[in-house]
Amino acid sequence: MSRVSRTSGTIRASGTSGTSRASGTSGTSRARDRRPLFDPEQSGRLAVQAWVGSRLVLLITVLALTWVNGWPFPRPLMQWDVSHFADLAAKGYVTLTQSAFFPGMPLVLAAFKAIGVPYAVSGTLVSLVGSGFAAWALYRLAGSGPRGTLAVAAWSFAPMAVFTFVPYSEAAFCGFAFWGFWYAKQDRWGRAAILVAAACLFRVSGLFMIGALVVLAVVGFKGTTWKRRLTRVAWMGVPSLVVAGYATFLRFRFGSWTVWFEAQRQGWGRSFDWPWDSFVATLHIAGVIGGKIYSTSAIFQWEVAAFVIGVLLTVWCVATRKLPEAAWVAVQVLALSCQIWLVSIARSMLLWFPLFGFIGQMSDASIPRLGLGTRRVILVTLLGIETFAMIWWATRFFAGAWAG
Repeated sequence: MSRVSRTSGTIRASGTSGTSRASGTSGTSRARDRRPLFDPEQSGRLAVQAWVGSRLVLLITVLALTWVNGWPFPRPLMQWDVSHFADLAAKGYVTLTQSAFFPGMPLVLAAFKAIGVPYAVSGTLVSLVGSGFAAWALYRLAGSGPRGTLAVAAWSFAPMAVFTFVPYSEAAFCGFAFWGFWYAKQDRWGRAAILVAAACLFRVSGLFMIGALVVLAVVGFKGTTWKRRLTRVAWMGVPSLVVAGYATFLRFRFGSWTVWFEAQRQGWGRSFDWPWDSFVATLHIAGVIGGKIYSTSAIFQWEVAAFVIGVLLTVWCVATRKLPEAAWVAVQVLALSCQIWLVSIARSMLLWFPLFGFIGQMSDASIPRLGLGTRRVILVTLLGIETFAMIWWATRFFAGAWAG
């Protein structure tokens, strides 16, 4: 009996041990699957490398196209809105349609020109510095570590990233606005107000950032008094003064408080229409319905995709209780869809830091059903597609084709 007992006990012990080992192996396997894509200690260095790499790809693209096509340099850098910024820097606000452009970039170009720096050089330098600071802020906003690295990589190689390389206002705006939002999240509203005020000099999107930060001031901090909430909201008076100052300047220069909207209508045919009508009209010009393809159809297909992404991103932000981020994205999607066609929504995706923060979450175990191998495949594929699309988009811009 004792032998049987001892044997039975041995069998039970062995079975328990075996089960434990199997369970441990399974747990280890799952733990491995949930590891971050790379060593978190290398995150900062890899983020910098991603940003530098994207700038080099764009630089090589413009130099190669210039050499192959025999274009005079720096003509490829001076396409579309860049020429408007240069005219404003040289002559100021002469025509009503010029008021569509905020004065930040022209002022910077004019300041550099005063010391002999050409517009193409100074404008590209502003975008280089602005995109660097924007990437740094995005790294923080996405949570640093692997998340921040992937967010920076996705933003730096975004299909429309050429607009953060040429003398456009996107890079400078993002550099100021992203840091402004980050400081507001840290409850440091004085710095946030100054940075957002600077952002308001470059794009009308600064007005949307003010709105998002008002939402953050009211609902973004638990256990705070209404007095403190109102104090935070009051700080947004600083950037509001910049917008009001520009509107006042236009009023005295052109005689109307609504001159900015008139400039949009006269210069770019942007008049009010319902979003659903705009969406259907864009589907036609994109060749999605109707069967007719235009030279600009590919760009309008991107506009349709950007609209859908913007709506889904807003829903995700609301579902995850990121209400300030939801307001930031939603108001841009709504404003840019209330016109004849969906225009400039794809370009505005560069401003949607919550989108790149969401992509950054795929770097670790935030999405539990995606194992390490699956995440690697998804992310490498995503960055590969982004790089190809970025080169395609940049080629269109440098050649003077419509690029949104």
